[in-house]
Amino acid sequence: MPLAVLSPLPKYRTDLVTRRLCATVHLDEPFARAVWEEFAGDGLQALGLPHGINLVALVRHARQAVGRCDRRDRTLAGIAWLLPVSLLLALWTLISGRTGVAEAAAGAAALLLVLAWGVAFEARLRGRQAALQLGRDGVPVLSLAREVDREIEERLESLKRANFVAYHASAESINPFVGSGWRLTEAVWPPIDVSRPAKDDQGKDEQIIPFDAADLHHYLAVEMPKIVGLETLKARNRLHVRGLHVAHLGPDVLPDRTRPPLAVVPKQLVQSGAVQTGAGVETYLCLRMLGPGGRVVVTMHLRALLLMPRLSWEVASYVLPPLSAQFDVVEYLPAGTARLWWDTLRTVNEGFRQTLFGAPRRLRKEAAHQRRKARDLARVRKEIRKNQRDWDYGAVNGLRELVADWDRMGYAEKRDTSHYFKRLEQGVLLATGRFLEEHNIDTSDFEDTEKQIHNTQTYNFNGPITGPVQAGGTNNQQMNQPTPPPAGQPRT
Repeated sequence: MPLAVLSPLPKYRTDLVTRRLCATVHLDEPFARAVWEEFAGDGLQALGLPHGINLVALVRHARQAVGRCDRRDRTLAGIAWLLPVSLLLALWTLISGRTGVAEAAAGAAALLLVLAWGVAFEARLRGRQAALQLGRDGVPVLSLAREVDREIEERLESLKRANFVAYHASAESINPFVGSGWRLTEAVWPPIDVSRPAKDDQGKDEQIIPFDAADLHHYLAVEMPKIVGLETLKARNRLHVRGLHVAHLGPDVLPDRTRPPLAVVPKQLVQSGAVQTGAGVETYLCLRMLGPGGRVVVTMHLRALLLMPRLSWEVASYVLPPLSAQFDVVEYLPAGTARLWWDTLRTVNEGFRQTLFGAPRRLRKEAAHQRRKARDLARVRKEIRKNQRDWDYGAVNGLRELVADWDRMGYAEKRDTSHYFKRLEQGVLLATGRFLEEHNIDTSDFEDTEKQIHNTQTYNFNGPITGPVQAGGTNNQQMNQPTPPPAGQPRT
């Protein structure tokens, strides 16, 4: 019997999160400046992983929004200076009895006010139009803003292929997987014996194929997407390093001690981090699963602990909730041209005085901030060159985590998170079993452990995820993190 033709249902855009963020930079000036400074500004810190955000597109739109605001403020600052001059001239000439000049000066003041209002209106309207185009049109987001500096874009593109993560000391005690969000589980699975050979058809011992933790990591990285069957699952081995230890890894990681570390390093370093235990240098297999539209991101970080004759897995799972309500503003903008113009006119009128006369202060404040930042950065770089101080190059947080809101986790998001987590857990166990079989290792001990993990590794998503989460293990430990990791700090 042929399958019925089903009616199509609405779906989230695959680039939903990127579009929301790009739209918001056109509506929220402080956010636009923060994005531009974080991802395009000069500094020393590593960047957090994008987790499904197109950072190149976001930075392009941030540059466009910041440039529009700067042009507005420069024009308004000039008008704010000329306006009192025109009024004083009108008053002085009127007192002097030169009424013609006084009328001309008063007319010039009125014209300046009209021009200032037009500048404020035009900047606000263009920002809203850009946000609407991003929020409701299907045009590729990258094509809606001009390119920025090639070096900046190449650095941001490299984060998509990142196999190196540096985390700051301030983040380590809470979440060394910086920017991954809220913890779901954290456990070390019971160890299994991998020293016993499997039997062949005649009951004789087969020859065990030697392997190390790097081999197991690579096998899972290749096989997990096939086993799990989730289209948006990405698997990559990454070397996680304490920011204070980055400088000790040499030029392959830090070519210039006065610049941020690289995001892509030689794979030999990553393999070494899987086999050896270094000082704050460890390799994890990072599995990332995007929910519909990227609204929810589930990550699982795995590390094979191979101390012959036993093998175990360290498992840490995190979730990034949906975006906060701040990024839904574009959905409430008037869609029609006439309504958009009228609503923009109303909002410009409400804050026009502050927009006009606050322009000089905003320019001074931004200039002072940039001078202070450049001065502090120059001092730190000088001290680093002279070996007068160590520097923590680690990332403090990630953008996707900073813009998330745990309270917006609805039933569907909790359900999907539970589903992804269980699929990943089962995939790890299945892939591990296949790997051991291919290396002629007796899996009877592993099968017993697998059953134990299945029985103890449970996750109740009906209640708040911030409640206790059971982590599998011999003692079935309870883990809980009711509040998000601390917000990111400005980069130096």
